[in-house]
Amino acid sequence: MTFRRYFLLTLAILPHLLLAQTGDRNHYLTFRDTVDVLVEKSRLYIRHEMAPGQTLFGLSRFYGLELDELVYYNPIFKTASPQVGDTVAVPIPRSSISPFWYPGFKRWKGAPLMYTVRKGETLFQISRRHFQIPLDSLLAYNRLKNPDVKPGTRLFVGWLSTKGIADSIRTFTGHPLWEESYRMRTRYLRLRKVASEYEEQGFASRITADISGDDLVVLHDRAEINEIIAMKNPLNNRIVFARVIGRIPQGTYPPGTVLVASEPVVRLLAVKDQRFFIRVKYLLR
Repeated sequence: MTFRRYFLLTLAILPHLLLAQTGDRNHYLTFRDTVDVLVEKSRLYIRHEMAPGQTLFGLSRFYGLELDELVYYNPIFKTASPQVGDTVAVPIPRSSISPFWYPGFKRWKGAPLMYTVRKGETLFQISRRHFQIPLDSLLAYNRLKNPDVKPGTRLFVGWLSTKGIADSIRTFTGHPLWEESYRMRTRYLRLRKVASEYEEQGFASRITADISGDDLVVLHDRAEINEIIAMKNPLNNRIVFARVIGRIPQGTYPPGTVLVASEPVVRLLAVKDQRFFIRVKYLLR
């Protein structure tokens, strides 16, 4: 099928897709769904309407989040589980949006993303600032002859994979702990210009005593105290930055432990086990 025929076919079925719900009992997202995407403070969110059989935990894993991260964006569900028909706001990275056509594209691989134009917005703002799509491409997606759009106009902006969002392409923003990790990352990169960087890998453990509270802190035998250390979970490519607060006490953790992490660090790394494999980078001046 040619690009033009595929393009016209897709546009023809979009109005019917608008009536579809988000997923079903066996799938959190299907190609029959149409998903609304919102922009709030330069961050993208989708609205997921809960279907029978879906859970908040399953939803978080499908979209590459931890449960507490998803609850942060939906505080109403701190004390109550969402019911069928409830809407859940899910942050998504721009890299999770596929363009209208790409090599290997199959219609059943994606659900269309729709954006509703707000008052005062221009098509240029929407294309470049919100979605980083060339203006002429957005015009072509929606068969528009000029960039003049009225508030309330619904625009097709791309596809969201029916397989969900891979954890490896997640860009974490908004959650306070991720914001703190990002601030430490900025400090780490600045210090790296005047220090030597070292790497190691091995097994890490959780801090056994409740001494860290909600802080991103670790114990490490080589990194300087109060300096920043970078950790990567090779199973999902999550990278977290934390502050070194002390050395690993002998006899408390298994021999060969290279790092001991606080519970907040463990949660951001999406680690389930008490002992886990980790890759570490640190600086020495």
